[in-house]
Amino acid sequence: MPSLSRRHFLGTALAAPVIGASASSLASPRPSSFEFVFLTDPHIQPELGAVEGVKQCFAKVNEMKPAFVVTGGDLIMDALAVGEARLHRQWELWDEVMKTLQPTAYHTIGNHDVCGWSPKSVLKNDHADYGKKLFADRYGTGRTYRSFDHGGWHFILLDSIALGEDGGYKGWIDDAQLAWLQGDLEKVGRQTPITLVTHIPFYSVWHQVIQGPQITLGLGALVGNVREFRKLLAAYNLRLVLSGHGHISERIQFDQVTYLQGGAVSGMWWKGPVHGNPEGFVHITCHQDGSFEDRYIGYDWAPRR
Repeated sequence: MPSLSRRHFLGTALAAPVIGASASSLASPRPSSFEFVFLTDPHIQPELGAVEGVKQCFAKVNEMKPAFVVTGGDLIMDALAVGEARLHRQWELWDEVMKTLQPTAYHTIGNHDVCGWSPKSVLKNDHADYGKKLFADRYGTGRTYRSFDHGGWHFILLDSIALGEDGGYKGWIDDAQLAWLQGDLEKVGRQTPITLVTHIPFYSVWHQVIQGPQITLGLGALVGNVREFRKLLAAYNLRLVLSGHGHISERIQFDQVTYLQGGAVSGMWWKGPVHGNPEGFVHITCHQDGSFEDRYIGYDWAPRR
């Protein structure tokens, strides 16, 4: 598919024009720049050719030779309402496909990566795998959120999944994580450009577009307490917020921050595109002045019927 690309400049305002950049103009980044890939919602499973599909996606990523990859969560098809055997089989398949990805990868937790947080849960809360333990042990050294630096930018990977009152999940950043976030931002300072990654979006409009502007969203659709910490983020040089969850390619520009939903590697859970968005990922070029370009790139997957 043709890649969709945009150039974002430091100080972009809500009403400022967005200047397009062709794929060819992005091929040779400036010396002070670096490239990374954001891919989300692969939903690995044994069915529908998902293993082959993720490997095909990773092959496309490898060709681009990014500095690193950030995943946006929902690495496996589902841990919320499956038994132990199915749970571990999915993680085994994820380990298999990860062996084919060449760049270093940093992983964000998604709701489907959490075991048993569903009213339909098979594994109960006294099971050894219940909750976020498997993900935390694999990718977070016991924690489900972290940060790192690269090329003059700071990257923050949040855990936006909280346990709801009904035994399911909701979008929420808990108090302990917010305290950590405040300390992390203070260390970074107010000048360093920041990319923040959250599986569940902070904001989204596709629900209103599809179902009407007055639609009431469930607790799992968006991060419910973002208003409480928005001022904290606004005090720093936050440039880009990446999310998954909705399986669409969506852009919201507010003040200096661009909010991107990154489509989905799996499309409609390996059944085809979502609202015209093919199975794919986002390629991002960051510059030290806080500007960036992004392209949504399909990898030509044909669903298995």
